[in-house]
Amino acid sequence: MPKFLLPLAFLALCACEEKSNTSNYDDLALVYAELRVAMQEYGETTNGKVVRFQILEKYGLSADSFEIRTEELKKDPEKWLIFQKNVIDILDSIARPDTIVKSDTILKKDTIAK
Repeated sequence: MPKFLLPLAFLALCACEEKSNTSNYDDLALVYAELRVAMQEYGETTNGKVVRFQILEKYGLSADSFEIRTEELKKDPEKWLIFQKNVIDILDSIARPDTIVKSDTILKKDTIAK
């Protein structure tokens, strides 16, 4: 590979990595929101712990891996703020039955083609 192409390849790789992380954080927001709902619903009961374990398992996470990923996010205040906004949007869509969450957009159910 010619030497002048190396910086371009590096930039392309970084761009792909950032996009991948953003997508992973969107998925993590879904997990976080589900865990918050489970905590609200069941508290620290045995059933609550089982439900939270099942949620993590559904997304292929362990409690440790989930904690590591959220701690990574907390290190970057801007990413953490965006992440928390996504979680709030997801929770708000649950509270409003006339809406659903699709990616980073909340849509009214009556505007979706059937």
